[in-house]
Amino acid sequence: MHHGGDIYGKQIELDYSVNLRPLGIPGEVLRSVQKAADRYGTYPDPAQTAVRRCIAETEGVGADCVLAGNGASELILAVVRAIGPGSAWLFEPAYGGYEYALSAAGCGIRHVITESGTIDPDVCEETGERPDVVFVCDPSNPMGRNEKEDILRDFLDRMQETGTRVILDESFYLMSDRAGDPAARWRGRLIEEYDHLYLIRSMTKILAAPGIRMGVLLSSPENIAEVKRKLPEWNLSVTAEEAIKAGYGLLADPAFIGRDLAVIRRERAFLMRELSALDLLVCESNAPYLCFRGPDGLGDSLLNRGILIRDCSDYYGLEKGTWRIAVKDHGSNVRFCQIVREVLRSV
Repeated sequence: MHHGGDIYGKQIELDYSVNLRPLGIPGEVLRSVQKAADRYGTYPDPAQTAVRRCIAETEGVGADCVLAGNGASELILAVVRAIGPGSAWLFEPAYGGYEYALSAAGCGIRHVITESGTIDPDVCEETGERPDVVFVCDPSNPMGRNEKEDILRDFLDRMQETGTRVILDESFYLMSDRAGDPAARWRGRLIEEYDHLYLIRSMTKILAAPGIRMGVLLSSPENIAEVKRKLPEWNLSVTAEEAIKAGYGLLADPAFIGRDLAVIRRERAFLMRELSALDLLVCESNAPYLCFRGPDGLGDSLLNRGILIRDCSDYYGLEKGTWRIAVKDHGSNVRFCQIVREVLRSV
């Protein structure tokens, strides 16, 4: 399984293969990490009491409906182990970590190719199948499209009726266009309506701190208890504890997300305009990343210039020449487009 961010052994000037907050790590988070050094001589709290309380207050759910993890990836694996599914659906193209977790659990997988990797509620009736678990990613990855709220709820209703568990991955949701709607920003209370729902958030993206593994799971108290049994007693470091608490303190302020979204939307539009002018086929996106079609050798040519982009040919249903790039700060984006322009002249 490939990921973005594989900078090791390479000379990288600009890493466009990972999608992080364009404004970088917030100062509050950096200070929280420094503060965590005072706790290095003690074990973390295995019950995650303070962390879970902080998350719950912002999400509007009970603390027993929350669990923090060593990144969203750890929680995806733990949820799948807790469910123990025999069959699963993946709406493709989709993040490879889902197939990785399902395969590790010996689960059979049906790949359902849909427009932009978004869900198709009618597939249940068309196939007559009742899978044990379905993954949904909002916004989809790598295509970057938000799910429509009415379609998502319709799908959750249908899955509730059949007893199918739904793992809703919102790793980039708070950096997507849907987060600009105050009424849709926090969907944690969906777990009160759907006891078959597992909602996963990644804090590493919106805090631009992938080196500090931070993930959050929201589900029913019964589901949370079962998932916790699939994790080590101390799965969260004191550094991650402090960073998550600082991060949720920021997310509780609507202005924080609003400022980030303003930058993401402006710079995404800039990248779309510049890349389209180079005759690259750029997909519409609601996310802090863009997917586009270009020459097969584009990745290697850019790597020779110190730029890493995500090769999406390993995504199910996508071909060689499909690439994903991050939305970064304006100076980086200008430099990136300049180099792409120069490279395309020689490809």
